[in-house]
Amino acid sequence: MGIAPFEIRRGEPGCRRNQLIDPRPGVVRADVEDDFHHFWVEIEHDGARVLDLRTGAERWPWTTCPTAGLYLAERMRGAPLAGLAQVDSALSHCTHQHDLALLAAAHADDREPTLYSTFCSDRMEPTRVAELHRNGEAELLWELCGSDIVSPGIGHGLSLRQLKQWEAPLTPYQRETARVLRRTIFISGGRFFDYGGTVTADKVRQSVGACYTFQPERAAGAALTMERRDFSNGGVPLRGRIENVAAARA
Repeated sequence: MGIAPFEIRRGEPGCRRNQLIDPRPGVVRADVEDDFHHFWVEIEHDGARVLDLRTGAERWPWTTCPTAGLYLAERMRGAPLAGLAQVDSALSHCTHQHDLALLAAAHADDREPTLYSTFCSDRMEPTRVAELHRNGEAELLWELCGSDIVSPGIGHGLSLRQLKQWEAPLTPYQRETARVLRRTIFISGGRFFDYGGTVTADKVRQSVGACYTFQPERAAGAALTMERRDFSNGGVPLRGRIENVAAARA
């Protein structure tokens, strides 16, 4: 099945996020774009290990985010593709570039690209809605009360904050989609954050230690960029990249 840009619930306020994984012989690239982030990670591999890892930062929330890619590459070069999650604690890295590296590694042997398109509504009452599409096809829909999944199917009656405790019985694909959608839900909270009084990352005390930027040794030097986009009324995250990959595969 081919990939193409498409809009999810145009006009409904919410967070929209696209992640595109493009595997080629010996190299795989993964991109992400949402309201706050636009990164890519490319892994050169021999089918078993990371030979090289390159990253790019197009848009980021904190001035320290781009340098996180250099650290990620340093730590993951030479590591087994199947063991990237065990290289370091994810908290020591940029969350989004780390996620991309794991997605790229998981799809390194694929023959076709994978596009994950996700959405999480701003609306909270009576429930919040989150959905995931794979290559344009709806795959996962959650209704949420707080962080609890109240809709039938995967995760019913369970908390997203405890995903690691209940994901074991899921298939690898179900685990991947659950993690991808959960990330969108969690970052969507940034749409309600008051950025006006936040100059540096150390002022967001509840997040200290949560990622590369929020490590105590660099949080005070991480300045907010305020580069944010809202796709609620049109536009598709990663549109240009999706179109280029689709054209190359045609």
